[in-house]
Amino acid sequence: PNPNPDPDPDPNPNPNPNEVARAAQRVVLPVGAAVAEVGVSTYSNMAITVDGRVFTWGDADGNALGHANGHCHAPHWLTSLRGVRMAHGALSYTNGAAATDDGRVYAWGGNCWQGGIAAGRSATGPTEVAWGGVPRCYRCSSVALGHQHGFLIFEKRP
Repeated sequence: PNPNPDPDPDPNPNPNPNEVARAAQRVVLPVGAAVAEVGVSTYSNMAITVDGRVFTWGDADGNALGHANGHCHAPHWLTSLRGVRMAHGALSYTNGAAATDDGRVYAWGGNCWQGGIAAGRSATGPTEVAWGGVPRCYRCSSVALGHQHGFLIFEKRP
């Protein structure tokens, strides 16, 4: 007998019968693509490599992945950002955003969080976001996303 029985055993450890638990899987990126940062959301994933490329995979609801590959279970490079060196990124449900190493910001997806800084944006893929009211001596160093909220983190340039 178990000397420390669970006082409240869960008779159904997986309460949603439609969900199937999966074993952990190795994510494979192209050769030479060392990961610098990872971002995750409920249904989507992002990896930013040390050379600034952005890869996304998972569920594409609301264009959350920033590419046209619907539901993909392998990392897909956002080639629309080719030549742009990303440093930090974030995902939240149907939105994605990434900041470049020189302070620019690109956003994609459902447009829920962007509010005034991306008002009227009709593109579903990554597009550069413009903002006003921030002195030119500051640059965006990172982004953070939440449900219908987004934050741009600024730092003063040296």
